[in-house]
Amino acid sequence: MIRLNGKHRGGSEALVVEQVRLTYAELDVRIDDVASALLAAGVQFGDRVAALGKNSVEYFLLYFATARIGAILVPLNFWHRAAEHDYTLANADPRLVFVEPEYLDVLDPKGRRRILLPTGGATGEWDQFLAAGHGRFPGPEREIQPEDPHMILYTSGTTGRPRGAVLSHRRTMDDAFSMAAVLGARGDDTFFNYFPPFHVGNWDHMKLFLLVGARVIMLRQFDATEVLRTIPAERVSVVLGVPTMLHDLLSHPDFPATDTSSVRLVYYGAYDPSDVMRRTADAFGVTDGRCEMAHTFGLTEAGPFVTICRSYEMLDHWGSIGLPLPGVEVELLDDDGLPVQPGSPGELCMRGPRMTAYWNDAAGTASALEGGWLHTGDIAVADDQGFLFIVDRKKDMIRSGGQNVYSKTVEDCLQLCEDVAEAAVIGVPDAVYEEQVCAIIVLRDGVPADDGTKTRIQQYVRASLAGYNCPRSIHFASELPRNAVGKIQKHLLRASYGSIFSGTAGGRDPG
Repeated sequence: MIRLNGKHRGGSEALVVEQVRLTYAELDVRIDDVASALLAAGVQFGDRVAALGKNSVEYFLLYFATARIGAILVPLNFWHRAAEHDYTLANADPRLVFVEPEYLDVLDPKGRRRILLPTGGATGEWDQFLAAGHGRFPGPEREIQPEDPHMILYTSGTTGRPRGAVLSHRRTMDDAFSMAAVLGARGDDTFFNYFPPFHVGNWDHMKLFLLVGARVIMLRQFDATEVLRTIPAERVSVVLGVPTMLHDLLSHPDFPATDTSSVRLVYYGAYDPSDVMRRTADAFGVTDGRCEMAHTFGLTEAGPFVTICRSYEMLDHWGSIGLPLPGVEVELLDDDGLPVQPGSPGELCMRGPRMTAYWNDAAGTASALEGGWLHTGDIAVADDQGFLFIVDRKKDMIRSGGQNVYSKTVEDCLQLCEDVAEAAVIGVPDAVYEEQVCAIIVLRDGVPADDGTKTRIQQYVRASLAGYNCPRSIHFASELPRNAVGKIQKHLLRASYGSIFSGTAGGRDPG
């Protein structure tokens, strides 16, 4: 991706991060420098290289340099706590760990070599790492095959443990060509990337524009003030966001005075219970034809892209995730793995660019890829034109602010809190975050059902898990509804406390 653009479009600006501006030719050379340094540090074909930090030039270079030598990048979640990092490092077993200084207190490399990523002008360890490579990249130790992995992205698991989706070169590039084509990525685009590097929204959206030789502006992290300053200053043409981010932009006091005339495309991939996307369409001029808009659907375990509702389809199919991408096959299956009748809900399953497996998890892989299909865990209905609408979830998962929160992860944590006898966690609608984490709790005898107890429980979760797992609402109950075999009946809790799939979803009756 970078080498060919470096050869044929070498003078074109490729990447802007803070004060650093690099052309494709300059990027190609710097990636070679990092690749040489990785080899000098003993990283071999197939070795894992972990990284913990926010967006930076160095992180970007590591992504391509590990791929260039046949190694595997393992991005770590900077919202995770020490215990979560301990598990991921033990599971991935990286040879080398890169970390920004601010995260040293939550990351113990357990005897593995650790190199500090440069921040705030402190470049010493990174410079020493580069110098050891002598800037001469001899090439990979053996030829890299399309099916070889280049990254493991960890996602929260229904078992309470993250699962590492193994992503191959073929998966990433097949998906890039398909999605760039249907999205209409152009070489003269300027794409704005502020998604965190541990998230599929970073690398797999940015790749579409790097593929076609466009320019990428990358922020350390999302900041509405900085986004609104940068859009007119850099003449940004493509904006990606989840509803949380777009809500922050639209509600910012600087938005009315911001010149967004350079933006030709806004696209997103999320549920929208608050209707923020309609407000976004109005604000950026989609409804009067000044800007295009698209709605995508995907997941880390896929390419990640599975479907898209394109700009010329959105206004007539509002709320739909659209149709499958070229090269992707979708089927709605029932619990027996059989296709459902037209108009009936079924689990959205796909074939096409997707993960190879879950790292060191044969059982999880077999379940996710049962019958040759990748099972997404989302329940969808197709209309008479084949346009798909998400109407429910099969997996017990909550989408909050662009992050996946698995109920069992939070429930397991709550059960360890000394105030809690039983707990059930569901997602309820939230005007900003799509959904918020809601906990229904049975307290231990003698614990008061008051605000002080709620605060104490929330503090316990925040100390144990990444902050987006913390219940934003807590309800106390004398008991939890259970069926005849003792399983908590979450559909009854959702009926009582709310669900984004209640009533209508995507403009359709879920039935």
